[in-house]
Amino acid sequence: MSTSALDRLAENRLLALLPAAELDAMRRHAEVVSLRHGHHAIVPDEPIRDVYFPLTCLLSMVTTMEDGSTVESGSIGREGMSGIPVVLNAGQTTMPTFCQIPGDAVRLRAEILKESYERSCEARRTLNRYVHTVVVVGSQSAACNALHRVEARTCRWLLMSSDGVASDVVNLTQEYLAAMLGVRRPGVTEVAGKLRAEGLIDYSRGNVRIVDRAGMERLACECYGRVKGEYERLFGGA
Repeated sequence: MSTSALDRLAENRLLALLPAAELDAMRRHAEVVSLRHGHHAIVPDEPIRDVYFPLTCLLSMVTTMEDGSTVESGSIGREGMSGIPVVLNAGQTTMPTFCQIPGDAVRLRAEILKESYERSCEARRTLNRYVHTVVVVGSQSAACNALHRVEARTCRWLLMSSDGVASDVVNLTQEYLAAMLGVRRPGVTEVAGKLRAEGLIDYSRGNVRIVDRAGMERLACECYGRVKGEYERLFGGA
């Protein structure tokens, strides 16, 4: 990797928290890649060969039903990684993970991450804490999807996506947002129109821009603050 590419590893907040010696060891094998929308970071029921640490992209962990309907159970931005089954000795999963918002990520062979996990107590402690946050996100998402209104869920989802790519502009369509929330598109269209009329967001085809973050946080359900607070508790807001 080039020097500039090597320097980008620390843009991922989880990588930045790893011990310097482990991060240096990973640098020899890491590669910065550009992921397109729809790229499968994890294919269901297939061995996970690579893990991805997002830099500017956003990955989605999705549950797909027999009839083809989908709902997002969690997203992965610059605070995390794909491929948790690798460190849990599972090797694969039934849940697909794919690129939701295109951008750059650090790609690392799964066995390199596993070696670091087994070699370093500090790396293992950091990654175990991240595994815990993913469990929290999944549990909170399940409750959120069942109990909260579409407007509150939309605000939560947009805020979390914005945090994940470190930008107020989220690159996605309303159709895709509806699929991630597990609702019909007309419901999302109505909510988006209301949020724009209130000056909270603006959008054009394929892009949503958060204009008033404080206002969005007031309308978002409790799930946004709870998940964000747990990450900050464990990682000190890193």
